[in-house]
Amino acid sequence: MQKQRVLSAVGLWWRWVLATLVGAAIGNIFGIAACLAGIYYLSDRLVALGICYTGFGSLTCAVATGIVSGAIFVGAFVGLLQYVILRRFLQSAAWWILASTFGWTWVGFAATSLAYTAQFGFGINADGDFVESNIIDRIPMLLTNCLWLVLAGILLGFLQWLVIWNGKSTKLPKWRSLLWIAVNAILVVFMAISIMAIFRGKGSLYGILFFFLEFTPFYATITAATLVKMHSKMRLNNSDQNNQEIEIPIPSQLEN
Repeated sequence: MQKQRVLSAVGLWWRWVLATLVGAAIGNIFGIAACLAGIYYLSDRLVALGICYTGFGSLTCAVATGIVSGAIFVGAFVGLLQYVILRRFLQSAAWWILASTFGWTWVGFAATSLAYTAQFGFGINADGDFVESNIIDRIPMLLTNCLWLVLAGILLGFLQWLVIWNGKSTKLPKWRSLLWIAVNAILVVFMAISIMAIFRGKGSLYGILFFFLEFTPFYATITAATLVKMHSKMRLNNSDQNNQEIEIPIPSQLEN
C-alpha cells in the first residue's frame, strides 16, 4: 500500500487555517438559520415544556436557545473540516468533531453571556431616586462571566487534547501536548478582554456574529502554528525510533 505523503510544516499550517475558515463560513450559514429557528420557534417549545422560564444568566430564553442552536452548527462544521486534516496522522480522529461541537457550543454561549452583561446601568435607591450604576458595581458579575468563558475555552482545549493524545501512535511528551490546552486558554482570555472592550454591555447577536467572524482568522493562525509545533515533534520522535530500529549491514569484501 502506498503511504500518504507527509505534510510539510507550511502545508499543514495553511491547510489547517483554510479548513478552519471554510468550516466557520459554512457553519455560520447554517448557524444563522438555526439561531433564528431557536429564537422564534424552539425557545417557545422549551418554555412550554417548563425547561426555560426567565433565561440563563444575562441571556433570555430566546437568546440562549438561539445562540446554542447556532453554535452547535458552527462547532460541528469547524470540527468536520479540521477532522479532514487530522485524519492523516491521528487514530480515531472522528472524535474531534464531537469534541469541537460540544466545546465551541459552550464557548459561544459563555461569550454571548459576557457580551450581554451590562457594564453600566441604573438602580433605584430605597427612597425611589434613580442612581447610575458604574462598572465597579458590576465587577462581580463580569468576573463570573469571564471565568465561565475561560473555563469553556479550557474545556474545549482539554477535549481536543484528549483526541490528540489518544490518537497518536507515538505519544508526545506530556508537557508539549498540554500546550494545546494552554493555547486555547490564552485565546479565550484574549476573547474575554476583547468582549469587555468592544461591547461594553451592549451585546447583540449581530455583534457576536461579527466578533466571531473577526476572531476566527486569529484563532486559526495561532492553533495552526501550535499544531505544526506539536506535529513536528511527533515526526522527530518517529524518525528517532526508526533510526534506532534500522540495522545497516556491512558489505563483505569483494573476492579477488
